[in-house]
Amino acid sequence: ANACQQSDDVQLLQRSSVRAGMNPDPMQQSLSNRSATVAAVLAEYDCNFDGVDDCGEWDYAYAMCKNQESCSHQYKFPDGTLDQSCRCKLCEKDPANQKSAFADLNLRDGSEGKFDALYWGSFRNWADHMSTCAPWLMPKDDDGIRSLLTYATANGYKVRISGAGHSSGGIVTDGENNEVFVISLAEYVAPDEWEFSMSSLPDGSKRAKVNAGWSQANLYQKIRPQGFFVPAQTAGYFFALGGIVANSVHGGSYLHGFQHAYTTKMRVMTYGGQIKIIDTEEELRYWRCSFGMLGIILGIEYQLEKRDQLQMYDVFTKHANGWNEDEFWRIIVEEAEADLPPEVVPVAGLSGSRKSWNGEYFIDFISQQVDTPRIMVYAQKANSSVDADFKGELGIPEDIATNYEKLLSKTVESRTGHKDMSWGQAARRDGAPPTMVGGTDANDMVGGLRGPTMAKIMSGQAIEQMPGMIKKQMETVNDGFYLVDAPAALASSYFIKPEFAFKAMDKLRTVQLASLKNEDFQWNLPGEFRFINVTDSAILQPVPAGVWFNAQPISFPDFAKNVQDWRKEFFNVDEYYREELGAKPHMGKLYGFGVEESGEVAPFQDSYLCTIYSDAQKKDFDGYRKTQDPEGLFATGMGIRLLQPCKA
Repeated sequence: ANACQQSDDVQLLQRSSVRAGMNPDPMQQSLSNRSATVAAVLAEYDCNFDGVDDCGEWDYAYAMCKNQESCSHQYKFPDGTLDQSCRCKLCEKDPANQKSAFADLNLRDGSEGKFDALYWGSFRNWADHMSTCAPWLMPKDDDGIRSLLTYATANGYKVRISGAGHSSGGIVTDGENNEVFVISLAEYVAPDEWEFSMSSLPDGSKRAKVNAGWSQANLYQKIRPQGFFVPAQTAGYFFALGGIVANSVHGGSYLHGFQHAYTTKMRVMTYGGQIKIIDTEEELRYWRCSFGMLGIILGIEYQLEKRDQLQMYDVFTKHANGWNEDEFWRIIVEEAEADLPPEVVPVAGLSGSRKSWNGEYFIDFISQQVDTPRIMVYAQKANSSVDADFKGELGIPEDIATNYEKLLSKTVESRTGHKDMSWGQAARRDGAPPTMVGGTDANDMVGGLRGPTMAKIMSGQAIEQMPGMIKKQMETVNDGFYLVDAPAALASSYFIKPEFAFKAMDKLRTVQLASLKNEDFQWNLPGEFRFINVTDSAILQPVPAGVWFNAQPISFPDFAKNVQDWRKEFFNVDEYYREELGAKPHMGKLYGFGVEESGEVAPFQDSYLCTIYSDAQKKDFDGYRKTQDPEGLFATGMGIRLLQPCKA
């Protein structure tokens, strides 16, 4: 029997060593050492020790690890492939987590146990950049949230609040503290008027109170049929409202800034379970862009804007006069009709109509015509600025109520390994429902086509598909949003002074073209950019008031052999933007790359996080934070790291 056991151990160790990139000589190890090695390696991929790998496969169709219920992306040096970084989430099975929140069965039982809350597994973000063992619970009302806060305090736990999970870093939790659990408002129902209501002010303007756990689709289902909009909006519906106002989320409006600026009241719960209404501008400035460090935002009152007419359209063109700064700005000002003040345009002699109030720009640098790159602008005009000869919908579509209901109720696949659910449920729980990468078959991605040729095809397809998406949304709801779902992608986003806009995009063009000769990673999506007009609305907004250019390098991770390959490429852009152009980051994206002591490249370096806010900002916010959360119930994760002083 001992000989048979030894043979089994050797076979399992050999199989696991191939997966882990090891090259052991098991016959020269003692049986006890060999068994320990087997257990350690199998725990990474064979989650239940049944001899069959549960993890170790990357899903190239959805740009994340397969079997999301048991597996997550956990890079460890020296992983050579994305597959190798797909490891088991041991969580409560890990001895290191015993007697912690990670292993607390009262939290993991959810609605079947102590708390009336949906247990949604362990917290991970939308694109699987951040996967943790923190229990993820979705209570249904104020009492449910209050009981979880009381339980956390009694057991010495920390609590973090999540939106739809679209932030790339550890804003919700970085997974390093095993005394943390996460509360989501995905199942939350607010009391009375705070679930949804609209009111009129003496000047005739409108306000809407809304459940902070709703997605933008839920909100627009209510306000768009009446002709109303939030002044700023994102490209897609699938962000939780509470997460939006607690971060630096923005749209592509030349006239408007961060979406949190249009909140006029908040209904919040403090660390002790008390309900407060935040309704003065002085206090709202702390709660906007507060990253969940003050308490739980339960309800939001938004300022609304009436648009009797809305024109959703695309401008599809190319840099006909070559890739240069004059041509770059000519397209923005004249062809896209951007409503930008002349003083922010660094090229003289340009004259445009300024009729477009919103523009989202996508440049295909690599698929064709690299010296005269194609550009697609998703633009909007409103009210008196709409084109008289526009052939599409300008008003409220006849079947708008039915069309919203069809969207919210259609069945979609779960991103996080749960059963299929409605689109509306998925958007609140998991963020954007999953879709295949560029509509491309997984076999094409895994096979020999993955490389420069496929990268060019995907970059080209991305902008070629957008006009159809815009047209469909214009015809069904005409509300300004064009993304209904989205594949998981890597995304950075930086606020840059407009005078450096061309330099920013020229850098991205340079690295994208160079990557086509790189065997380890190729950029594969267009470069994005927008403009926003920021007001002074939050203590922790990353940039001051003014017009800012917003550059967005994005890519699918599937074209990297391993995580280090794409990180090095993003680091190249990130370092140039920050050090040469003075850029500041969108706080929910990938940024702050650096080289660690191990030689590995990683985002969110403390040496950079401490520089984003001034000492005055940090002192001001932290002083208020301590009055709202004196026991530090919410004080963990990357938000707190942003407030730390820089080391000398």
